[in-house]
Amino acid sequence: MAADYQLQLALLGQADEFALWLTPGERDRAARLSEGPLRTRFVVSRGLRRQMLSACTGRPAQTLEFEEDGTAKPRLVDGEGWDFNLSHAGEHVAVVVRRGAVGIDLEHHGKVRDQEGIVSRYFHPDEAQAWQCLPAELQAGAFFRLWSAREAAMKCAGLGLARGIRVTRIDPGFIETGAAMARVGEEIFAVNVLAAPADCTLVVATSPADD
Repeated sequence: MAADYQLQLALLGQADEFALWLTPGERDRAARLSEGPLRTRFVVSRGLRRQMLSACTGRPAQTLEFEEDGTAKPRLVDGEGWDFNLSHAGEHVAVVVRRGAVGIDLEHHGKVRDQEGIVSRYFHPDEAQAWQCLPAELQAGAFFRLWSAREAAMKCAGLGLARGIRVTRIDPGFIETGAAMARVGEEIFAVNVLAAPADCTLVVATSPADD
């Protein structure tokens, strides 16, 4: 089945290109940020989401308004069913847009201390058991796939880590197949691993009810 979402990856080095899509207020906000990755991530992520949502909705990019209070997933005002989500890792920013709920997570495979402890404390027991049964050489890759799937599903549900981490379960078969169902509270989502930049994992979550 063809994907029913639009996904785009951009580089921080493209900040000048995406700055053209920002509103005057966003340009002022960017200018107040310290020069470096924080500023460029802001410019690229804000510009890319405006560019993509404008193409999908047919509305001028700078007229788009967003609801974001820092405690919930940002949303497009009067979105007519369009949802979006973004993630970043290293030099990359990923944005996904869909008519229906969507979440995304891009993770760089950096060194993580005590993966086993994190799995035991924060992963669902079914996920933890499946991970612990893997050969040692496969555990690192599986850790990032499960972590990304959990984040993408929680974001699709509109939750952050604080509210979602204890109520999220990824079907353990996801470790091998890269495609499975996820439960966040009472909601069910589909999670899929996609092609990603080197040393990264990219997962998108969608709600089958919206298909």
